[in-house]
Amino acid sequence: MHVFHIRGFSGLLLLLLAVVSTLAIAVLLPASFMMVLWNAVVYEAFKGPELGLYQGFLLWGAIAVLIKLVFNPQFQFQFQNMASHKTDAKAKSTTMQSEKAEEPATATVIEDPAPSPTPDNQH
Repeated sequence: MHVFHIRGFSGLLLLLLAVVSTLAIAVLLPASFMMVLWNAVVYEAFKGPELGLYQGFLLWGAIAVLIKLVFNPQFQFQFQNMASHKTDAKAKSTTMQSEKAEEPATATVIEDPAPSPTPDNQH
């Protein structure tokens, strides 16, 4: 393990410069590249909208997230075979029917309410 010693104000300034240049290389360079690429292809060729540096940064972020999801997904989709799904549904309906057969039947009567008289506004 390497230990770096920061000696004085010049060492702190050098560390700050290293952090800023690392962020510039990691953030601003891809953002400006995406901005220039978008403007060359979409804006010039297809008369689409022009992007600024901020929109280039957002475009780069969206592409980076999509690349991460495609090549290293954290979640997986599980597809179920439709034949086994139908078999499971039949088994569940059979179980529900047998449970209903064991319960005693009760009759319920629902009556429709009487129609209300409509007011006649033709005097």
